[in-house]
Amino acid sequence: MKRLLTGAIVALGIALAPVIHAAGLHGIVTDKNGRPASVQVVLKDAGNAPVGKPAPTDKTGAYAFKDIRPGTYTLAVGDGNAWKIFVGPGETRRDLTLK
Repeated sequence: MKRLLTGAIVALGIALAPVIHAAGLHGIVTDKNGRPASVQVVLKDAGNAPVGKPAPTDKTGAYAFKDIRPGTYTLAVGDGNAWKIFVGPGETRRDLTLK
């Protein structure tokens, strides 16, 4: 019985781990004049590999990435615009202004 209970607790912990450590990243991209920018936002991990699909901004300049791991990333937006950021557990907001 003790083994069965221990196994159930471990299985539950493994099943819930992605939920507990899930993070989200969102924000608004504006041009240098403060207007919403229509661009693709690419999230890259520490090895410079893309994470998921690029996120296009909507008409308000908003972008979002859901269900990512907390950690350090690079946000690449358009030509020559990149920011190193840290995403913590839960929701992180990063508004960006293009150069």
